[in-house]
Amino acid sequence: MNHNYFPKKGIINNMRINFSKVIAIILLLIINDNGLSQNYEVYYDWELSCTARKDKFDFILPKVMRRHNIDMWIIIDKGHGAEPLYRDFGPATSYGNGIIIFTDRGGDRIERVVLGGEGGMIEDCGAFDYFADPNDIKEFVTERNPSRIGANYSTAKTLLPMEGRHAVDGLSYTDYNNLKKELGKIYAARLVSAELLISDFRSERVIGEIIEFSKVANATIRLISRALSNEVVVVGKTTQLDIGWWLEDKRQKLGFERGWQPTVYLSPPNGIEISNSTRVVQPGDIMQIDWGIGKNNYFTDLKRVAYVLRENETEIPSWVQKSFDNSVTVRNIIQRNVKPGKTGENILEELRKLVRKAGFIYTELERPGNVPGIEVNIGMHSAGNLGHDQGGSIFAIYPIRKKYVVQPNSIISVEFIVFTPVEKWNGRKVPMNIEENALITERGIEWLHPPQNHVLLIR
Repeated sequence: MNHNYFPKKGIINNMRINFSKVIAIILLLIINDNGLSQNYEVYYDWELSCTARKDKFDFILPKVMRRHNIDMWIIIDKGHGAEPLYRDFGPATSYGNGIIIFTDRGGDRIERVVLGGEGGMIEDCGAFDYFADPNDIKEFVTERNPSRIGANYSTAKTLLPMEGRHAVDGLSYTDYNNLKKELGKIYAARLVSAELLISDFRSERVIGEIIEFSKVANATIRLISRALSNEVVVVGKTTQLDIGWWLEDKRQKLGFERGWQPTVYLSPPNGIEISNSTRVVQPGDIMQIDWGIGKNNYFTDLKRVAYVLRENETEIPSWVQKSFDNSVTVRNIIQRNVKPGKTGENILEELRKLVRKAGFIYTELERPGNVPGIEVNIGMHSAGNLGHDQGGSIFAIYPIRKKYVVQPNSIISVEFIVFTPVEKWNGRKVPMNIEENALITERGIEWLHPPQNHVLLIR
């Protein structure tokens, strides 16, 4: 193993938006130099992911390792997606990218080394310092003498709920035990969960990630908007399932990865919500689609709302508009008041108070209650590399992630429901299920795509 090569030190500053880098990335997308850019979009996807990875290692990794007092972070990638974070570090491989080790050796930089693995693209990416023999892991660790070694396992004490846990729980039982044997008793005793490190590492974004995610988000919106139009919907003929499969067909043809089967909601005047059925779209329906797609390690989670005009209607009825306007009011409250630096549950409690102050009734349920008035439920989760990602979440149903601190420049799914009672439905409540993807900054919420500002109409 080569112990003589140590990379040059760089300067790590707090993350800031570097507009020269933004311009460079944009130019990279549009340059046509009669070379690779003419034919290989996948090459540039790979190059962009390498750029984001290197920035992440430079700007985010040092502070999150130090924040959680972890001197060394060991990730074991055996291939075929066995390690949930593998795409954060390298490409998909048959044999895995090996044993990835990050070590805080002081100074302004984290050492990045790969022991074993398939090599090739992960080496060409240039994000790691050097590659060595995995059989030398004990010698490698002993030489660095870390006090706390992070490993990818969860500290959860119950089987349920499982949602959102897998991203921090990539180390198998077998690998955990064998890693302890390899390290020996002294260093095995220093193993700790890296779950908080992982949450913060994934949460805080660099500019390359923000650009890539925004592209996927805008593509998601365009597809959902087409699905909620007469391009796809023939009133009285098209079913919910037809719409969902149209979206999946378009996604596949456009080269996006599957997030989940689209959820197509219909809210008819009887107030009983129907989803993903063979029920045919009818005049007077309120339609909503919840869907996410992925590309290059970024996955969205978005909704859009539409109304199906009745035969004698030429524009959106006032009762639908009022219901949507109420959702915009709530959206504005959220946008101005969600900022980083607090736990998700603390932010949610502040939003509850602000919603009530604005004259709404806050409910913990995701369905309308029997109380009079306009009800609001807020449930916002981390997004980015997964539709439901690992970062701090402003959502009561997540017992672990709601206790995490929401980090600056993290991607959040701004998700909430507003239930407005209307006479047209004999006092029943119209649900407006809203979901947008946004960046949490010191200024508040900043949109990563245009939010929905009007109800889509189907004739």
